[in-house]
Amino acid sequence: MSALTYLSPALARVHPAWETVLRQPAIAAKLAEIDRQLCQQQQDGKTLFPAPAQVFNALSFTAPADVKVVILGQDPYHGDGEAMGLSFSVPEGARVPPSLRNIYKELAADLGLGIPASGDLSHWAQQGVLLLNSVLTVERDQAGSHGKLGWQMVSDALIDAVNRDNAGCVFLLWGNWAHTKAERIDASRHLVLTAAHPSPLSASRGFHGCRHFSQVNAWLIARGRQPVRWAPPATQSSLF
Repeated sequence: MSALTYLSPALARVHPAWETVLRQPAIAAKLAEIDRQLCQQQQDGKTLFPAPAQVFNALSFTAPADVKVVILGQDPYHGDGEAMGLSFSVPEGARVPPSLRNIYKELAADLGLGIPASGDLSHWAQQGVLLLNSVLTVERDQAGSHGKLGWQMVSDALIDAVNRDNAGCVFLLWGNWAHTKAERIDASRHLVLTAAHPSPLSASRGFHGCRHFSQVNAWLIARGRQPVRWAPPATQSSLF
């Protein structure tokens, strides 16, 4: 782990409880292999997202045992100024992407909240929502370009850690790819909610109307846990 070059800034920000997962021999070896490939791409002049320090941003907020909700994405946004190491989230000031726009619309319809002006979901992560992508890096303007680097082995180990170490949380699996992760989750302890992906191509086929946000909070409250405050302090009534 200490020999990593590209990923060292990211690992320095990881919550200590995740380090046990990342230091498993097989995972550490895979990270070393990924690190070599990222370094080579950087030397070749390619621009990679997110910034190195943000690759493990999702792991910097909460220990596996304290996660309330897991929201799985596929890979980071590939445009300038978008990826920040949290699935579906973009930094303050960036344009809200279409999938997140649909998430906000469902949130508003489900809970009667205003639609946030910002696409920054850090306030969710701070409350124990693990916003984890399966693939943690991408080349600029090349969607899915790092799908074969081996990140899935790492993210699966992270999912397994939550499944194993957490007494009970909610997994939100949106889209066919995320649905395949259900087999890794112990449904006798965790709540698994599935729906279509929130992208414009599929949101109308089962994402809109899923009411996942209210179901999450009802489940948490029933188990004596604090519900998620989905809305940030400042909201607006429309995205347009």
